[in-house]
Amino acid sequence: MQWKKDPSKKYTDLCIYIDENIPKIINPGEFPEIENKVYNYLWLLVKALAIKKCMFQNFEDYDLYSFYAANRLFFALRKNQLNQGKIIKGKEIRPIKSCLNYTKALLYPMKIEYQRETYREVIDEEFVSKKFDALNFREQLKTNIRATAQESKAFVECVAESFEHITELIDKVLERSPFNKTSVEYKKLRISLMLNYINNLKTKNKLAVDPTTVTLWKLPKSMSSYVKVLFKELSTELKKEIIDCYKSVAMDDATVESILTYREGQDYDYDEQD
Repeated sequence: MQWKKDPSKKYTDLCIYIDENIPKIINPGEFPEIENKVYNYLWLLVKALAIKKCMFQNFEDYDLYSFYAANRLFFALRKNQLNQGKIIKGKEIRPIKSCLNYTKALLYPMKIEYQRETYREVIDEEFVSKKFDALNFREQLKTNIRATAQESKAFVECVAESFEHITELIDKVLERSPFNKTSVEYKKLRISLMLNYINNLKTKNKLAVDPTTVTLWKLPKSMSSYVKVLFKELSTELKKEIIDCYKSVAMDDATVESILTYREGQDYDYDEQD
C-alpha cells in the first residue's frame, strides 16, 4: 500500500491507470497486483480530493473516509463493468468512462454515508459498553449466589477461552477491512492490533474502547486513526464475547429472584423453575 503518491506521477496518471485496468478486476483474485494498485490509487485520489475540498474538521477522518470511499468505488466500478448493457430496474447500465468524474460526483454522498455508518458504530460501541458495565454491576450484586452455584468458575473459564482466541477475533475485525489476508498491510495491522491489545491490558488492566495512544507496527503514523478504529471494534467484539459467556453460565432471573427472596424455614422448589 502506497500512503503517498509517487511524486513522478500526477493524479491524472492514477486515474488513467484505473480506467484502463477496470476490465481486469472483474474476476476477484485473477490479477491481485492490479486489484491492489487500483484500490490504492482510488484511496490516494479520494484523500486528495477530500483534503482539497476541506470536507472534514478532524484530520483523522480523511484516512478513514478514504478507506470507506475507495472500498465503495472499487466494488461499484467492478459491478458496472459486469452489468454494462443490462437492463436493471428499468434502466440500462451505462459504462463509467471516467473514474475521476465518477468519484467527484459521489464524494459528498459518500461522506454522508460514511458519517452515518461511523455514527452507527459509535452507538453500537456505546450500547455494548453499557451492557458490559451493567453486567459488572450485576455481577457484584449477586456474587454470593453465583459462588454457591459455582457459576464464577465456569464464567472465568469461558472468559479465559475467549482471551485465548483473541487472534480469531482480530481476524474477524480485519475481515471488514479492505486488505486481503495475504497482503503485507493485513499482517502489519494484525500485529499492531495484538500489540495494542497486550499493551492495553498491561497498562490499564481493562478493555479500553478508546485508547489514548496507539502502537503501530511498521505502519505510517497516518494509520494511527485507522488502527484506533479497528481496536475499538476489537474491544467491542471481545466485550460481546464476555457478555455471551455471562449469559451461558448465569442463572435465569426467576431462579436468582427466588433465591434472593427465599425465607428461612421455607423449602425451595426447584421444579417450579422448569
